[in-house]
Amino acid sequence: YVDVLFQNAKKIGVDIKLNTKVVELITNTEANEVLGVKAESKGKPLYVRATKGVVIATGGFCGDVNMIDKFILDFRGALTFASANSEGQGLKMAEKIGAASTHMNFAAVYGYGVPMSKDKNNRKGWIFRGHVMNLYGPITVGPDGKRFVNDDLGATSISQAMSHLGFKKVFQVATEAQLLDFMKNDPIQVIGWDQNTFKKELEEQKVFVVKADTIAELAKKMGLPADQLEATVKRYNQFVKNGKDEDFGRKYMKGTFEKGPFYGFIGQPIAGISLGGLKVNKDLQVLDVYDQPIKHLYAAGEAIGGIHGGSYIGGNSVGSSLTLGMVAGKKAAASK
Repeated sequence: YVDVLFQNAKKIGVDIKLNTKVVELITNTEANEVLGVKAESKGKPLYVRATKGVVIATGGFCGDVNMIDKFILDFRGALTFASANSEGQGLKMAEKIGAASTHMNFAAVYGYGVPMSKDKNNRKGWIFRGHVMNLYGPITVGPDGKRFVNDDLGATSISQAMSHLGFKKVFQVATEAQLLDFMKNDPIQVIGWDQNTFKKELEEQKVFVVKADTIAELAKKMGLPADQLEATVKRYNQFVKNGKDEDFGRKYMKGTFEKGPFYGFIGQPIAGISLGGLKVNKDLQVLDVYDQPIKHLYAAGEAIGGIHGGSYIGGNSVGSSLTLGMVAGKKAAASK
């Protein structure tokens, strides 16, 4: 869809400036009005007067880990998979001229994050699709070796359960049969890796995978209490045999954990999509802290706060960006 929009924009004569960074909104403070923008292009300032309006469509802020720690309080220290360009630039510029924000403490945070580096200062990470793997039978436990949630839930629901309990890491246990079933039916295990890279990790166990012949040995390698993990597995095995999960009511119970080898997967929260951002009205005009529209300033996409409410809705980012971008453009074009 990006290519389609780009080609059509060129056809109708849109002047697209590449490698040009907007750094400031130019305003008439007394009139609460945006007049244009200041940008930087090839090391030189570039001023653009907006005859109709400015639309902020700079995305979210999860690429800036300092903003994650400042606003998304339940997930301070979380990894991020957001683009380095998603650092809340539009939000910061708009707040400088008095714009209001909303839902800043909410984000799409996945429970099964994998760090890209052992350097704790590098918080970039990948998403392990553990929530999909669980549909083939594996279980999820906390640092205490106990199940704490319905294993069938999505990755963002897992992270929310983790935050309520104060868990900084989450652990999955899979039999070899469950793991192979997952790999056979789903081509992507880690978003950003191909399956060969994942297979290499299963063999080398350098990043987030451990392997053992017994549950007790697996627990030791993951840093979990062996007696508790064994008790958890024993109880769960009985649920599988009885056909009913008495603790959390999960649906996808495929296989018991009685014969090794077993695989363990260590994950941690990873943020990527901020749900907070600029406060707008029904015409997508950015509002100031007094809930008054800032003249000639509009917003669309992830730069807007509250589109998803307090919990990320998959696919809603693309739909809202395209739809609200069109609406914002039309409203700006019609402004006087």
